[in-house]
Amino acid sequence: MPLAILLAFTIVCFWLPIDIICSRFFYLSAFDGWAGDYWFSEDLCYSVSPLPGVVLGIGAIIVLVIGRWSPELAARKPVARFLLCVVLAGPLLLVNAMIKPAISRPRPHQLAVFGGERPENVRYVAPWQLSAIDGKSFPSGHASMGFLWMAPAFLYWRRKRWPVALWMTLGILYGTAIGFFRIAVGAHFLSDIVWSCGIVYFSGLAMYLLLGGWRTGAFETQQPNKVNEITAASEAAAQGLQPEAQAA
Repeated sequence: MPLAILLAFTIVCFWLPIDIICSRFFYLSAFDGWAGDYWFSEDLCYSVSPLPGVVLGIGAIIVLVIGRWSPELAARKPVARFLLCVVLAGPLLLVNAMIKPAISRPRPHQLAVFGGERPENVRYVAPWQLSAIDGKSFPSGHASMGFLWMAPAFLYWRRKRWPVALWMTLGILYGTAIGFFRIAVGAHFLSDIVWSCGIVYFSGLAMYLLLGGWRTGAFETQQPNKVNEITAASEAAAQGLQPEAQAA
């Protein structure tokens, strides 16, 4: 269903000026610029947009590194490994390192219809169309970081509905809020935001499949007391084998 929605929306963008209509709503004039330029909340949203990536990425790295000496954190390594892979594969690798430079879509404020002057006579480019203009509008990097709050939902996929719904809702709302203000300053089109959400979603789904998330207990955190019991049992078994080994 998510893929069908993305494809249908993209096809509509080729036939109807949805992106232009949405951006025109926030465009004041060639002299006044964009409505978002006068909003303090846009600056605030721009600053907090990397928060999900920082929290999930750095948190995962801490768990993976310190987990070598801490049994409590070692039990959470599968979760940390999954979250770190989603952060790296989605916003960092696919969005910012690969797709944005390859597509090079012009931004709304570069278009002639919105008073863009450099370069001259820049026209609208539909999603996934290659462009010679150095715009890097498609997809939105800041919005993709906001949509990262969807990633923890895959840890409960097909097991618990409420955590899945909670994290999905949080990610969509957070990313959409960032995308709204990015559109309001003429930095991105509506389709840039929609595809950022789609790329992060499918990045999480891909990591879920590659890391075996469908297996029972794949991302479940083992209780520390269980880890200690297993360790103690192993040591006791090893000690019990020592007299037998000596007798042999």
